[in-house]
Amino acid sequence: MEELIIVGKVINFFGIKGELKIKSDFDKLDRVFKVGNYILINNEELKITSVRYHKNNILIRVNDINDINEVTKYIGYNVYFKKEDLNLESDEYILEDLLGTLVKDKDIILGEVIEVYTTNNTNYIKVKNKDKTFLIPLIDNYIDHFDKEAKILYTLNGQSLSL
Repeated sequence: MEELIIVGKVINFFGIKGELKIKSDFDKLDRVFKVGNYILINNEELKITSVRYHKNNILIRVNDINDINEVTKYIGYNVYFKKEDLNLESDEYILEDLLGTLVKDKDIILGEVIEVYTTNNTNYIKVKNKDKTFLIPLIDNYIDHFDKEAKILYTLNGQSLSL
């Protein structure tokens, strides 16, 4: 069965020509929001027919709809995309893949990823072990690599930010 991932939410329409305004913090927007791709909104498969960006939002037109009255029914719904259609390379992953992952520094288990935070500048993971909870920024200074198959994220020198 194909895995669907949430890639955004329809927050409104834009203009009178039927564009949908989508809020998204998904880390691979350029692979999802492309003309010709299919998305799912409220269990309806829709073909993206135009894409543009406006003030930190994505504006899309679907199925060549040019009427505001035909798209208002999608407002408030999540936007889904087939994970397999991302065509991830073996060393690529999406942030959602990190949830439940063990975090290790050399041979020491630091904890498990319980949450992922996305910001404009840096993404963070929230890691919890039996003693504490802490954040680790997802940047090269802190992360060595992610073994997607084993679900283990390796850090550099046990660096973290305590909470």
